[in-house]
Amino acid sequence: MSRWFDLGQIDGYRLGPGGDRRIPYDSLRKFMISHGIPLDRLEEGQPRILVVDDDPYYLDIIPEALSREGDYEIVVASTGFDAGALVVQHNPHLIILDIHLSDIDGRRVCERVKARPETSATRVLAISGYIEEEEEDGLSNYGFDGYLRKPFSVAELSGQVRKLLELPNSRLTRPKQSRRTSSRQRGLPA
Repeated sequence: MSRWFDLGQIDGYRLGPGGDRRIPYDSLRKFMISHGIPLDRLEEGQPRILVVDDDPYYLDIIPEALSREGDYEIVVASTGFDAGALVVQHNPHLIILDIHLSDIDGRRVCERVKARPETSATRVLAISGYIEEEEEDGLSNYGFDGYLRKPFSVAELSGQVRKLLELPNSRLTRPKQSRRTSSRQRGLPA
């Protein structure tokens, strides 16, 4: 690392008269991704879960249920816009995402999360009470790794969360290229 730092290939700064190197987490992570270095050791710790739903009931009940079932760091968002900011800030391992948000279709949020190299390994669980069966089958086209129909039980939620967090990266769903998402669209909802 110090050699890459000294050659300017990784961003950071020096401290004090001894010149100790400091590399911000985001710079290190970005460097590792761009050089194909596995993030496993860097990403250890509590699983981070982002819950995104515009229904206050689910924003209360899901984090409460998950905190009783496991040791998770949980953050919540009620809009796709807020979800985008929290994905960049917290880099969640799993996103529990309502498909029908008030500001953006959850399928677009999922596509954008999976399109970013930094978050392509994030597992995304779709939740909705307003989706037809034929639409359920097409959710993987957007990059969703699982689906729960509302209302669901705590046992169903916990089971899906455990299953997705244990899912190897090689088994993750990749979105099919859509007309609305191109390789130029790497950002999250603005």
